[in-house]
Amino acid sequence: MWVFVCLLFLIPGCLSICSEPVTGPKELVAGLGSCLYISCHYDLCKAGPDAQVHKLHWIRNPFYENTKQEFIGVKVSEPQRTSETNEGDCSLILHRIRASDAGLYGLRLVASSNRRSYKDLRWMHRVTVNVTDTPPAPHLWPDPAPLTQGQQTTLGCWVHPACPEETLTLTWEGPISKTPGVQVETWTPPATILSFPVTGTLLAFKPLWYHDGTFLNCSLRGSDRKTIAWVSRELQVNYAPRDVQVEVTPPIPIYEGQEVTLHCRSLAKPPSHTYSWSLGGRILSHQTAQVVLRPIQATDGGSYSCQATNTVGTTESLPTALEVYYAPRDVRVEVTPSSPVHEGWEVTLSCRDSSNPPSHTYTWSLEGQILPHRTAQVLLRATKATDGGSYSCQATNNLGTSKSFPTTLEVYYPPRAATLENLTSLPALVGSRVTLRCAFGPAHPAPSYVQWLRNDHWEANTPGPALTFNADPARAGAYRCTGQNPAGSILSPPLSVIVWYPPKTVRVLQSPAGPVVAGGGPVRLHCEIGAAEPPKLTVRWFKNGQELPVPTLDLFLPGPEPADAAAYTCQAQNDVGVTRSPPVVLDVRFGPQGVELEPDPSRRVPEMTNVTLRCRADSHPPPSAFEWFQDERPLGRTPKGLWVLQAVGTQLSGRYRCRVTNDIATVDSTDVTITVYYSTATILRRTFVGLGGGLSILLALGTLGCFLRRRWQRQMAADEEPVVEPSRTFFLCNKKPQAPGSPRPPRGADDTDTISYSSLLSPPTSGSVPRLRGDTVVYTVLKRNNGAAKATEGPDYENVPPGPSNRNRDRDGDRDGTLVYAALALSSPGTQQGHAGDVGDTVEYAALRH
Repeated sequence: MWVFVCLLFLIPGCLSICSEPVTGPKELVAGLGSCLYISCHYDLCKAGPDAQVHKLHWIRNPFYENTKQEFIGVKVSEPQRTSETNEGDCSLILHRIRASDAGLYGLRLVASSNRRSYKDLRWMHRVTVNVTDTPPAPHLWPDPAPLTQGQQTTLGCWVHPACPEETLTLTWEGPISKTPGVQVETWTPPATILSFPVTGTLLAFKPLWYHDGTFLNCSLRGSDRKTIAWVSRELQVNYAPRDVQVEVTPPIPIYEGQEVTLHCRSLAKPPSHTYSWSLGGRILSHQTAQVVLRPIQATDGGSYSCQATNTVGTTESLPTALEVYYAPRDVRVEVTPSSPVHEGWEVTLSCRDSSNPPSHTYTWSLEGQILPHRTAQVLLRATKATDGGSYSCQATNNLGTSKSFPTTLEVYYPPRAATLENLTSLPALVGSRVTLRCAFGPAHPAPSYVQWLRNDHWEANTPGPALTFNADPARAGAYRCTGQNPAGSILSPPLSVIVWYPPKTVRVLQSPAGPVVAGGGPVRLHCEIGAAEPPKLTVRWFKNGQELPVPTLDLFLPGPEPADAAAYTCQAQNDVGVTRSPPVVLDVRFGPQGVELEPDPSRRVPEMTNVTLRCRADSHPPPSAFEWFQDERPLGRTPKGLWVLQAVGTQLSGRYRCRVTNDIATVDSTDVTITVYYSTATILRRTFVGLGGGLSILLALGTLGCFLRRRWQRQMAADEEPVVEPSRTFFLCNKKPQAPGSPRPPRGADDTDTISYSSLLSPPTSGSVPRLRGDTVVYTVLKRNNGAAKATEGPDYENVPPGPSNRNRDRDGDRDGTLVYAALALSSPGTQQGHAGDVGDTVEYAALRH
């Protein structure tokens, strides 16, 4: 690919196309004494860029000299280069042309380029010059060809350029140049038409059909407006068919049965090649320019048109009437308005026929009888029934006579009379059969049905004269029958049909309506009775099926009372039958009545028995709630009259009652006393419990006595000397009175005997204490640890609760609790390891009981 691109750039002229080195006409014609301008143009494209011209001159009668390898001849002129470009003008002008100037002229062009890739350009352009006595005529373009009507057409006219000192013009002449819309403008033929410059003019127009065969001239005029030369062309214009017409042979008048030829004539170029025919707008099957009707019929008459078509278009002719003469035919009678007609109408009878020339004489007949009418129409004013029948007419013209087929004129008239009669006895009992018959007088046509009216309103249509129906109150009334046909109707006199029947409807109306409250005011029951025939009636009242002695339409209940609540009906009776109303239930509402409380199983029951309380009451509506009370205390509320006491005890004994409520009132029952007594097992259990309790009380009293005696003994012993018990325990009595003004210690919360341990030390100044043998007693004074100064006996340490117990106060009689005397039980001498006189001042512990 790259190699191909490089070659394109290396090869000169491969990217461009060079034209001929010299362009110009190759043959010219000049008139004697005129000036000839030979246009010429050179282009050095083929010589390459920067080409240099070595030779550029005109030679007359040039020929090639082989020895010199050059063209030689009479040198005429050498054009001057006007620019340094590679192209320029090389035209030649010959003034005052003579006959000797005719011949061959050539332009010699030699050029070369400095580039080796280009060859030297050597070119000879030859032009033949012919000299005539008259100037050369202009040239027309394009070549002659048929034109088409209405199609835009362009014609050009040109001549070779004139000498600079000459002024030449081209002018169009002829009928087409005067046509509206023609355009004329200067024209330079494109290179596709001429390769050298010329002077030209262009004519644009739309040819019409009448331009066909006319001539169009292009004249060359000099500066004096005189025509120097001209060229002429006969125009050939193709156009659509025109002046299309239908030609009839032979000429009129034409009689039915002759042979007739129709020709479709037209002017067209090219001639028409297709034809079509129509008769009265109806397309015929003929496709040729000539149509032969052999023989012609009356139906062939009418307006004919033809269409002619060629390659340019289609044209239709104007209609041409073809009139065919013939005797009357298709004679017929027309009735207006059409039959049947009604009596009294105005009727016109017309005798219609098809004839040419038209018929001039008519004859009428009715049912074969000749009528006096002699015109094409017969007018019957106020038609009568006797005017009906079969009519015929006969039409006559100059060619013959023809008669129509009979035509029936039917005259309708309504029934002449109508009567109505009863075929069954009246009045009729309900449910029985009733038959009425209607009879009519003459009518045309006879009524197809009978219309029945009851009280002047439509009742029924029957196909026959009789009307049969079941006697019913709804069918009673004044009956008429009417007979009707298209011409009218007639109405019979009325006939009354009476139907006897029991009361149709009976019902009880309550006032006020709906539920009522007992004692709230009177209630009125009204017996409403519907239609009955005969209307005389007897009324009876019933309560729950039992007759009441009330013969009137109204029943009054003044209370009302609860006993008035029942189903009420009323009965109406006439001579035909009895009708009873549907029952109407009188809803009397009242509050609870007869409220009663009944215990089950009884009012006196043993304990642990289930007691069911039932509350009964009569009320309407039923009770909505029951309330229960024991000794005026509410127990609860239930929707039903039932209350159960489960496993009753004696505490459930009392007065019970119930309260009943409905939408009307609230009522309490009387009190019912229910007694619950102990069972045998309970009595025995309570007896044994009482005995056991008595014995327990006696035992407790004995125990208390012993305790009091013992306490008394202790109190008595407190005033005596301590006595050492065999258990080595002794009692100390607090004989020291309480110091006056000494504060009473706080009372302790613990009255029980406690054991405290105390450390007893010998005073340091007491000296040695003799050791006692045997059971000895040592007294010491103990103070409470209340923060006061200790005793004078010397410092001692004790672990004593902050206050004595109540028991010690009761026992010792010491209310203030300041001092406590403790009894110290000493161990045997053999077990003692030290005493007060020992050097270490030992500590001995003693059990303190207080």
